[in-house]
Formats: sequence, C-alpha cells, structure tokens
Amino acid sequence: MTTKTINLVEALAHERDHGVLIWLFNIGAEQVWHPSPRKGGMVDRDEQQVVNRMEEMNLLLCRSQDVIVLREQPDQAFLGMLQRLGFNLPRIEVPEPSDPLTPISELVLADEALLARLRVVAEAGHSSSRAKAWLVPYAVTPQEEAIAERCGLELIGAPSSVSARVNDKIFSRLTAQKLGFAVSEGAICADEAAIRRECGRLADLSDGPVKLIIKQPHGASGQGMYMLDELSKLDTLLSVMKRFGGSSPSSGGWLVERWHNKQMDLNYQLCIDEGGGVTMFSLKRQNVDGTVYTGSRVPAELGDALEEEVRRCAYQLGTYLYSIGYTGMASIDGFVDEGGLLVPVIEINGRFTLSTYISFLSSVLGEQHKTLSRYYRNITTTPLTYSRLCGLLAEEGLLYTPERPEGVFVYTAGTLSGTPVKRGYVNRIFTLIMADSWQEAEAYAHRLEDVIAGLASS
Repeated sequence: MTTKTINLVEALAHERDHGVLIWLFNIGAEQVWHPSPRKGGMVDRDEQQVVNRMEEMNLLLCRSQDVIVLREQPDQAFLGMLQRLGFNLPRIEVPEPSDPLTPISELVLADEALLARLRVVAEAGHSSSRAKAWLVPYAVTPQEEAIAERCGLELIGAPSSVSARVNDKIFSRLTAQKLGFAVSEGAICADEAAIRRECGRLADLSDGPVKLIIKQPHGASGQGMYMLDELSKLDTLLSVMKRFGGSSPSSGGWLVERWHNKQMDLNYQLCIDEGGGVTMFSLKRQNVDGTVYTGSRVPAELGDALEEEVRRCAYQLGTYLYSIGYTGMASIDGFVDEGGLLVPVIEINGRFTLSTYISFLSSVLGEQHKTLSRYYRNITTTPLTYSRLCGLLAEEGLLYTPERPEGVFVYTAGTLSGTPVKRGYVNRIFTLIMADSWQEAEAYAHRLEDVIAGLASS
C-alpha cells in the first residue's frame, strides 16, 4: 500500500489537484462502535431515511478527481447549483442494490462490482506518484477498514479501536483533566446511587435554581443527554434513563455536570497527520438549542487573546491524541462560561461532524462573507423539491447565486423528502446564509425563517 503522506487540510484548502479522495459518509458509526440493542430498536425509520441523505453535504468538500459513494444520485437541480457556484463535482458511485436505511458501508461491502471499481482507482494510485488514492470516511469502524483492505486503499483516520475510545464523553472529560484544562463541576458516576449523590452535591453548591446535565458516554446529536432543572424530577429522569439508555456500570457509567449559562459555544476542527503534526482549523461559534447543534457562525471573531488560548489548547489536545494513536480529523466542542472562563473540551468527536463539511467554503466562495449556517426540521403536506425551495427563496430575494453572491444557499437536496409518511413529508433543510455584515446575515435569517414557517401549510 501507499504511504499516508496526504495532508487533508492542505488538499482541501490549497492543493486541490493532489491525489484522489474517495469519500464515504457513514453516519451512525456510534452504533457500530458501541452497539445498543435498545437504541437499535428505537430508530425512527422516517427520520433515519432523511438523516442518511445528509451524505450530500460531503459534496462541498469534493474535488473533480475525487470519487464519492452515495446511496442514490443527487437531484440534478442541486448538482447544477453546485456547479454554478464553482464547486467541483466528483465521480458519483451508487451501490447496487441500494436502499434508504441500510448503512452505506454495508451496501458498499455487499457490492462486488463497486469494490472492483474502487480497486481500479487504488491500483492507478499505486502506479502513479501523482494520483494516489485515499478512503476518507465520516468515521472509521471495522466496516471502513474492511473496505480499505478489500480495495487496496489507504484509510484516512485512526484505527477503529482508537476511534471508538476517543468517541466517549467520559474519555473527553478525563483527557481534559489530564491536560489541565478547565472542566465543568461534576463527576463520573458508575451507577444510579452515584448519580443521586452527585446531583445532590451539585444542588447544594448552587446559589440559585439547580440546572444539571446527565450524559451517557456514547451518542451523537444530543442523544443520551438529559437536562435536570429540579432535584424533585430526578426519580422520573432516572426512570427514563433506565428505559432508553441504561444506567449500569456495563454501559460505561454516566457523567453528571453543572449546566453553564454560556457566553458562547465553540467548535474547532483538528487534523492530526501521520507524523504527529497538528493543524487547527475552522474555529466557529456554535448555535446550540439545549444540547442539539442547529448551526454555526464563521468567522468566530473571539478576539486575539481568546483565539490564541483556544489554539494553544487545541495543539496540546492534538499532540496528546497522537500519543495514543489517533490520527485524522477530529471535531472538538467547547465553550466560554458565564464568567469568561474557557472550557476548551467538553466533547471530542474522533470523526467528522456536520460542522466539518462546511469548513472549506472559502476555497470556492471566497473569504469575504460573514456566514451563518442554519438547520431546520420541517414537515410539509406536499413534496418539497430542491427546485421548489430555491424558487421560493428567489421570489423573496433571498437566494444566493453567482450573479448575486449573498443570501441563502441550501446545501443538500436529498434531505428534502419525496416519500410521504403519516405526518406528511419530513424534511431537514440545511442552509448557509452569507452576507457582508452580521446585521445583514441576521436579517436574511429572519426572512428565511418566515419562508420556512410558510412551508408547514404547503
């Protein structure tokens, strides 16, 4: 096999003609790393079909020589918009047979013809010093390792065992403490009795109303996280936790932490190369509704001193992760608390996150914009197509185009559902709002919300 010599950040930001990247958006890796029969039995099939189509945001990172594996061909209007805006379209591969619910890596492994085509890409890379090929998944599990092995591809990312270890909220807290970072007041609790004791202790320390968060070590998108705003509700909450997530030591324990009224939520991305080099990029302010990510603000504009402190912590963290065998992309969440204290690590995602996929927009759209990302979950009574949504935005003077480079860019189409369910058509609308000032960006956001609200009756 080839040597992993590619710097992924440089390949996406500057050296866009370097090598061939084979992209795979295997969202749902947590269930592979940490299987949970309870979680597996509670999947909302209607929502999962839409979540799986978030794979299209991977197109924002592709170069023309790349290959992307998607579970179906994207809407032609969406591909046309990407081309108009200057994005490069890669070669698109679709497994056969495909379906909306089977994990994408399982589909790839079952398609011998597709595996053969990917082997051809790998073999071309082995015979050329200029066109080496790498598999770049959303996350590394044994399934992606099997794809790389069967196709002769190099895999960007840490071994699956290391990735699984890093994707653990208890690991995140212990690592932050090991590195001397500030952490939320709280504790790791092995069982229900320990949870009760820690909740009581934190309540006693509070000067005002109690507000705590209890976290399961594994889960994404706010899953396995429970807010407690009154100690009297703890019995009910523990009952819910037992039903949906377990609360025994065998589940890895739980975290109980004080909830902060934060000045800002932060996210930053790390790329750790094979030689131990650490690159921090794409520092963003996050928009968070409770525990669920709803968008970002770029540039973060933290001020020089705070940004330098984040960078120092990021480098220290990346160096430590490399020391335990972790390489590739990592996405880190932190915050600044009500008193101005930086808590640089509350969660380490040893994988891509949704925020990663919008981290290289300036390579195509330029750096002159203030950018807000906004995510909406919406149910309509009739199908919502990409063309129809863009048409509505254009009618309101909101649509971002090459001729009018400000406004709203909808950056997935597959998450707009054409399949009816009992509730209607379930849509997830991912948007980027770009303007020359934050005031203009917020004005666009308010007008966009009016358009989104009007879709509910359509």
